Amino acid sequence: MAKIRQLSEDTANKIAAGEVVERPASVIKELVENSIDACAHKIDVEVVEGGATLMRIIDDGVGMSEEDAQMCFSRHATSKIVDDHDLFNITTLGFRGEAIPSIASISKFTLETCEKDVGTRVSYEFGKKKSVERCAMNKGTCITVERIFQNVPARLKYLKSVNAEFAAIYTYIERLSLAHPEIAFTLTHNNKLIYSTNGSGSLLEVIAEIYGVSTAKNMMEVDFGNEEFHISGYISKIEESRASKNHIITLVNDRYVRNMKTINTINDVYRNYLPEKRFPIAIVHIDVDPYLVDVNVHPAKLEVRFSKEMALKEVITEGIEQALKTVHETPVQEVEEKPTFKVQHEQMLFKLEEDVPSLIKMPTPTYHVEEKHEEEVPIKEEKPIVKKEVKPLKEKIYAKGQVRGTYLIGENEKGMYLIDQKAAQERINYEKYQEHFASSSLDIQPLTVPLIFEFTESEFMILEENKDKLEMIGINLESFSRNTFTLRSLPSWMTQIDEKHFIEDMCEKILNDEDLDLLELRDYAIIALASKFSVDRNTYLSTAEMQAIMDQLMRCDNPYVDASGKPTLIFYSDHELLKMFKRIR
Repeated sequence: MAKIRQLSEDTANKIAAGEVVERPASVIKELVENSIDACAHKIDVEVVEGGATLMRIIDDGVGMSEEDAQMCFSRHATSKIVDDHDLFNITTLGFRGEAIPSIASISKFTLETCEKDVGTRVSYEFGKKKSVERCAMNKGTCITVERIFQNVPARLKYLKSVNAEFAAIYTYIERLSLAHPEIAFTLTHNNKLIYSTNGSGSLLEVIAEIYGVSTAKNMMEVDFGNEEFHISGYISKIEESRASKNHIITLVNDRYVRNMKTINTINDVYRNYLPEKRFPIAIVHIDVDPYLVDVNVHPAKLEVRFSKEMALKEVITEGIEQALKTVHETPVQEVEEKPTFKVQHEQMLFKLEEDVPSLIKMPTPTYHVEEKHEEEVPIKEEKPIVKKEVKPLKEKIYAKGQVRGTYLIGENEKGMYLIDQKAAQERINYEKYQEHFASSSLDIQPLTVPLIFEFTESEFMILEENKDKLEMIGINLESFSRNTFTLRSLPSWMTQIDEKHFIEDMCEKILNDEDLDLLELRDYAIIALASKFSVDRNTYLSTAEMQAIMDQLMRCDNPYVDASGKPTLIFYSDHELLKMFKRIR
């Protein structure tokens, strides 16, 4: 008996649907891209309950005849390519002919389309054709998808919340509108208009609609290239940055793709201008001969492969470097003029040298500040003292020196210790903030001037749904206006850092990991705080400061590794030292 069987068309379509349709946003992507390929000037997207109940796409494109309307439900039926040679010259967003039959196999699917005078309506229900009839409608196409995944329970149960699913749809519509500013998009959720563009062709207007007018004002236009690549779009000035690379958007021949090599190239150029863990906003259009790019490398067509990636990297690096230098050339000129003030600069150095002794002595009084506070507020100062008695020194290490402003040298009767001062303080701060967050109450202080945080609409929706997680670490965001949160109070310890960037980091963590639980977010926050409050490397300390770090480290529950599990110290016994110097064997 034969073991190999021919799968039924219904089963084959469900398998294809598993690759093409991961969630409602995948349906929107495939169908809206078909509308763009149909030369639509206006595309309306309607969504109910995040797409789980209903999705409808209406366009004013070329439409289809009755014959084509029925043919498009067959697998690998497409008008966009003819043979395998066309795979090397793809100029449309879709080309495989899998989307419509795949979606129709896992939903109630209705296609209404009109090419000339009379329209055609074709209905399918979970892969089975139900009816074909004529209908009255204007030129274009209307597709309605209902009850998605109802016949695939395993896929249905993995759908996320309504807001999360709609946010994914919203994000992709934003990306498509950036790729096609000449098309007017509207997005409606539960009969409420959420997003719209006017189709004027102005990319900057679309950026303003997504990121806000203030952000759009901090964008600068770029336009450069060579005989093979043409790069255009907008990149942010150094005053405007975000907490992740998600806002570096790459568009290849008007197709949204996530090309990490291009994204990393753009980010590398900005590293000379932006602080660590801050990233630019960039919308970069790459126009290239279709023969030099392969879009058929990913089921969802979200990745591409360039035949001349190094040449593209060089063009982008040179072009963006030139654009940033042009905008920020004034500071560069000031740096070049500084040598003319050599005499004043030398005088300032002498003054600093005179002040150095007082600066070095400063740490000593700081360790006696507690004594002054003990006299004024004895009750508050007794608690830390008790805590130190509860956690005695695991062993006493005596500070002896410092190397390269980074490593501390200590010793005791056992041998010598080499301590990474930053890693040591990260461990000290990590355990300190663990105790902070473990306590049921956080010391909250009101802000004189509230902080304002502006996000895209899709990001705003996800954060709105996860505000309770942020509240548990002392971040109480309040809805202020469209896409905007305000913050009126902060934990007292947060006022000692760049609180705006820290909060943006926490928000970005939630946006990048929707399944993040409270404990994971809390630990991420503690590690971030531990790093921010730690002394930097290449910082020279007094003996008293070095001793304080060693004592605090040895009072930690686990003084031997930092928050990320890397060692804080290296120990050399007397025996190992003698062996290294070949005094013994």
